[in-house]
Amino acid sequence: MKSVLKISAIALGMTLAACGGETSANGGAAVSDAEVDTSQNWVEVVSKTEDGGFVMGNPDAPIKVVEYASLTCPACASFSEQSYEPLTENYISQGLVSFEIRNFVRDPLDLSAALLARCNGEGPFFQLNERLFMNQNNMFETIQTADQAQLQALTTQEALQSGQTFIGFAEASGLIELVGGMGISDQQARQCLTDSAAIEELEEMRNRALNQLNITGTPSFLINGELVSGVSSWAQLDARLQEMVQ
Repeated sequence: MKSVLKISAIALGMTLAACGGETSANGGAAVSDAEVDTSQNWVEVVSKTEDGGFVMGNPDAPIKVVEYASLTCPACASFSEQSYEPLTENYISQGLVSFEIRNFVRDPLDLSAALLARCNGEGPFFQLNERLFMNQNNMFETIQTADQAQLQALTTQEALQSGQTFIGFAEASGLIELVGGMGISDQQARQCLTDSAAIEELEEMRNRALNQLNITGTPSFLINGELVSGVSSWAQLDARLQEMVQ
């Protein structure tokens, strides 16, 4: 359980990263209409990346967008709600843009939700991720009614070593029941919530974001590998993408 204890040193600090912050670099170069590729339904093309994220779209898309997101970040939930339809219809389906989500976990509840979103791999990831964002307010309301002393007990070394920490947060927030309606059984959910390799992968993803990309808040965006400034909403990202598509 070494990796569980390691990630929890980060996650149990509760909201160490900002939500809705801005970044400090610019990225992206213009592409032409000639690069549009509608040879297949790119929205259905989803794979896992070497960085641990999940990407939707044309692998050879001239514009590659990466979002570092937290499932307990209201600004990320707002971006998800506003972006999914126009992003998929106007950019991804045209083969112009590939869109990758990398988790940037901020707290135990976020980590629990991320493990469940990733539980069934690439196929249902984006649908699960979107559903979890849609459920964010209800998740917050549910966990606020839970026994706070019990939640605190879930952050002890004993709870971490027993594998009960993330199961406990998922139970207290209603997440196990939620994903149960999306093809993840109770048993499977509990297995995913104690998967040390998956927990370590989320830890490594966060560490790379912090140490290599200087990402400190969510949502943060990369365009063609460069961190972009002034983008934390769909309207801002859409404007940047429109500038790049000629």
